[in-house]
Parts: sequence; structure tokens; C-alpha cells
Amino acid sequence: MSKSFIIRIIPVVAAAVLLASCASKKHVVPDTTQPTVNPTSGNNDSKAAEERRVQEANAAFLKKVHANATTAQNITSKIDFNLQTGSKNITVSGKLMMRRDDVIRIQLSVPILGVEAGRLEFTKDYVMIVDRIHNEYIKGDYNQVDFLRNNGINFYSLQALFWNTLFVPGEQEVSEPKLKAFSVNRDLGKPESAISLSRSNMQYEWQAENATGLIRKTDVTYGKNTSSPSKLTCDYDDFKAFAGKKFPAKIVLDMQTGSTKKAKNIKLGITLKTMGQDNDWETRTSLSKKYKAVSVEEVMNKIMAL
Repeated sequence: MSKSFIIRIIPVVAAAVLLASCASKKHVVPDTTQPTVNPTSGNNDSKAAEERRVQEANAAFLKKVHANATTAQNITSKIDFNLQTGSKNITVSGKLMMRRDDVIRIQLSVPILGVEAGRLEFTKDYVMIVDRIHNEYIKGDYNQVDFLRNNGINFYSLQALFWNTLFVPGEQEVSEPKLKAFSVNRDLGKPESAISLSRSNMQYEWQAENATGLIRKTDVTYGKNTSSPSKLTCDYDDFKAFAGKKFPAKIVLDMQTGSTKKAKNIKLGITLKTMGQDNDWETRTSLSKKYKAVSVEEVMNKIMAL
């Protein structure tokens, strides 16, 4: 396994996360509250009462899901990071370091040697990808990416994806009043029910357990009605006790994109091995003058070379 191939993981992860955050998926919520009735006052009253009952049950379910969000300020862990694309399937070690409303950082190491090969750093103000092997980096503003800017995607949307929570694009947090923006399709005959949200070209769908309210899956698709849609499925598993709540120790992102000349399918797996709340670390990466800034085109060329 060459160092040059290892470092290609870095831009692929960045591309997957950015595409994931701007996706949409059509979800039509079936109306289960409209039985065929005669237009009598008694039937209308009964129908209204049933609609209120469904609305109250859905609101209670949303609150249960929302209440599962961890209140920890920091999440840190050693990780195993797996990349699958085409015939390639590799796993490297690394670290995940996140501070609420501030930064998400993924550091990846060269196998055997254990030295850092590169890192991805998402902050409120910028995205930075660092190639430690070739002393290169790319740094950009969220507003420099058209579909992120036009659809209200920012750091907080990415944070919600990593922190296993609901989110409203463009909003820093989801307070209880904002839960009204979500639609719920309860299916008590199955283990999970669907929660959906629509925004412009994006629609999101979360699958949450009926019994616990834990989010087990997020489906997002960008440009579904276009000729080159992109789709990401994010699965959460192996929930462990963390900071008084449950947090997924396994996160798998499966991305399919047709927005490039050659369609890509990329699967990224992150296994958190030692979850903690360490707060003694620098939240911003400083680079020496030996690092050279590279263009988005160069990063895309590395992605397409996989």
C-alpha cells in the first residue's frame, strides 16, 4: 500500500462529507388520518380528534428523538477508518476530535509507521484538508461552494451529521419550537419511523427507533430530479453509553455521485474505539511555510485517480 494512495483518502472524505450535506431525498408522508366518512358534524369531530391525536403523538416522538442528542462539549476518540471504492478496500487508524459549535477534525495515520498522513478540519469559518506527506493543503470558505451557500449549508449541518442529531440547514441548533419544521411518518408496525425535512433542492430523511428515539439512519440526496443526482446514506450502529446518553461507535457513510464525469460510489466507515471528552487540545491547525496551497481541481484529480 503506497503512501500516495493513503493520502488520497483525505480529499475523498472531504468530498463525501460536503456532498452529503447538500443532498435531498423525496419523501411523501402518507396521510393516515383521513378515513372515508360522510360529511356530518359527528364524523368531522371524530376526524379532528384523530388528527389531533396523531399530531400530539408525532410531536412527542420528535421530542424523544431530539432529547437523545448528547450534551457533551467535546467528543474525542481513536478511530479505525475504512475506505471502499471500486476494488479498493483499506483501513487505517486515526483520531476524531470534535468540539461543539467549533470544530470537527479527522486525523489519519500511515499504517505501521503511525505518523499522521493528513487531516480534515471543519470549523465554523472554513474547511481545510492537509496532506502531511506532500506538504500540501486546501482551505476554503463555505460560501465559495455554490450549492452550500445557496442552500444554507454550513458547519452546523455537518456537525449534526457527525453528532447523530436532527438539523435544519442554516440553523445553529434545533430548539423544540423548530421541531415543527419536520414531518413524521409513524409506522408502529416496524422498529423505526421516518422523519423528513424539505429545503429547496434538498430533502432529508432520518430513520429513528420507535422505542428509543435513537437515529439509526440518515438518507440524503442532492438533485434527485436532475440528470446527475448524488445520494448518501449514513448508518449509525453500536450505540454506547456516553455523557449520560447513547452515542454511535460506528458510523458508515455510503455515497453515490453522478456529478462527476465518471460515476463514483464511495463508502467511508468510522469506528470510534475510545470515546472520551478530552478538552486539552488545539482547535485550529497551524501550518508552516513549507506547506503549499493547492487548488480544488488538483484535489478532484486525486479523487478521480482512485
